[in-house]
Amino acid sequence: MAISPPPQAMVAMAASSFPTKCSEVASFAFFLYDHAITFDAEVRYIWKAQLSLGKILFIWTRYLGLLSLILEITVLFHESLSDKFCHGFVWWEAVSMLVLNISVEVILLARVYAVYDFNRKIIYGLAGIRCCTAAATVALWVFYLPVGIGLPPVDGFTGCSSPTTSILFGFGFLPTMLDEVILCLCMLYRLWTAYRAEYGSPLLKQLAQDSILYFSSTFAVQLTNSLIFFLAPRLLVRTALAWEYAIPCAMGCRLLLSMYHHYGVGQHTSAHQGPQNTAHSLKDIYIEGFSTENVELATATVSEVG
Repeated sequence: MAISPPPQAMVAMAASSFPTKCSEVASFAFFLYDHAITFDAEVRYIWKAQLSLGKILFIWTRYLGLLSLILEITVLFHESLSDKFCHGFVWWEAVSMLVLNISVEVILLARVYAVYDFNRKIIYGLAGIRCCTAAATVALWVFYLPVGIGLPPVDGFTGCSSPTTSILFGFGFLPTMLDEVILCLCMLYRLWTAYRAEYGSPLLKQLAQDSILYFSSTFAVQLTNSLIFFLAPRLLVRTALAWEYAIPCAMGCRLLLSMYHHYGVGQHTSAHQGPQNTAHSLKDIYIEGFSTENVELATATVSEVG
């Protein structure tokens, strides 16, 4: 059971929550803005599409991320939260972040699986690496999960704090960063070899741009959180956590919308658009519905990379 710090420490925790509030409000505003500017594409490509792996991944990632950020904001501005509730909320943060991160990486794994022409050795290898990195993150976060403490409404400050967070908790971000690097390198290597064989393919250019944009943004967020946990005062470790929801969810959904856009505006696969196997493979995984011939592929993909 958590022991409440002395009043002076509680006042310091309340004052230090201001940067966290600013950061979380900014992350929520970013996510809502991204949601707003892509909502027309969501309606056009997702809601009107038949049931498919891409549609399920999009809805799950988009709206679980939105729900998580709404809960973050709600707790942040709620007064007189109990220590028990705040400790449970810290657990929710850790679990939801890990689940959302795995969900987005399923999108990436499916893309790699497609561009490698459904090579099961590739998917087994990458899925095995992801299982190992996820296990390492879970182990670190279970053993070093911070204790949540409810803040009193001192001068209007509200929410929860984690003043006893161990620096070792920050190492939980490193396995995910390693996994992101491996996925990005696998994707870029395959796209580079295909691009050399078929110069000027719009599909390959789009895949490369999407992969670089996703990797650079999510890697920056994870690196930032790691540095905060390693270097910042303990009272500021929660400052950038909300961005772990906003950036990966937004970028993961954009990866899917990009694929739907490529196939959803009347384009057809040809030798001038991209490697035929890659184009058809991407379409089979993301776009085609769960027909008799595709349901086995979709189910196998989820079970292998989940």
